[in-house]
Amino acid sequence: MMLPSALQGTRIRCQAGASENMSKSFATFTQITVFVRVAELGSLSAAARELNLSPSAVSKSLSQLEDRLGVLLVKRTTRSMTLTDSGRIMLERANGILSDVESTLDATRQSQRLEGTLRVTCSIAFGSKQLTPIVGRYLGAYPDVDARVTLDDRLVNLAEENFDVAVRITVDTDSGYAARKLAPIHWVYCAAPAYLARHEAILEPSDLMRHQCLVYPEMTMNGAWTFRRETMVQHIGIASRLTSNSSLALREAALQGYGVACLPTYLVSHDILSGHLKLVVPEYRAAISHSLYAMYYRSRYARAVIRSFIDFLVADIGEVPVWDRALSS
Repeated sequence: MMLPSALQGTRIRCQAGASENMSKSFATFTQITVFVRVAELGSLSAAARELNLSPSAVSKSLSQLEDRLGVLLVKRTTRSMTLTDSGRIMLERANGILSDVESTLDATRQSQRLEGTLRVTCSIAFGSKQLTPIVGRYLGAYPDVDARVTLDDRLVNLAEENFDVAVRITVDTDSGYAARKLAPIHWVYCAAPAYLARHEAILEPSDLMRHQCLVYPEMTMNGAWTFRRETMVQHIGIASRLTSNSSLALREAALQGYGVACLPTYLVSHDILSGHLKLVVPEYRAAISHSLYAMYYRSRYARAVIRSFIDFLVADIGEVPVWDRALSS
């Protein structure tokens, strides 16, 4: 995040007291930007790399801001950095200041077409199955925007690896990023018709104790699959014939007739509709659920390309995602 040259050195009033020296009543735009990046990244060196400054310059800027405000914003130790109560208040207000500045700059470019490069990271399964066509439609709507999409199941650091948006499926958004919920992610139990024809009928979740199961570890609790029907939840211990951290691999195994799998609807809805997979105990769904989020740094949201892409994701996916609509129709 480079500082806009026209705004470097701009002085923005943050706090004033009648008895204070006037020079301590103002903070520069640069100091506020540095503070926000330090707070979001949790590291002086990481903020320095992103802002193209030296670590000593970042440290000095932060100290000058604290001196001007007369409060400690960040508690520093050799191993960690944490915001003080004043720091948390300052971060909330500072994000608003930066957003207003970026919006002002965007307003001067309204007569121009949206352009730039969008850098997105996403998990491999969702990215290949659902995100890629959504990005294609976004690029069709904004022909002067380029996209760089990296599919990786790691929870990458947006700043260190220079991403604008992470599209993630998770139960936890407490990672220091702003997060906009896009959709719930539902998981269903399914198997190939050929497998079901060769094995004992599955009428209740407990019947799966005698079947070959294809297991995604995150969808188990203490070695058990979970089943929800209205308000009732069951935990059924199962024997794993194949365990994998890749839902794509488990989908392929299910299609080949190796057993019953618990897979996300975004991945298998087409297979179910086409008859290549069949729902098992269709009146139940997995009791474990996740949500799909667009995650980003709040200070960057005012950037037109990022904001337009997140808004496009929300509109394109809709209140009920197409992969769930197809199964419920």
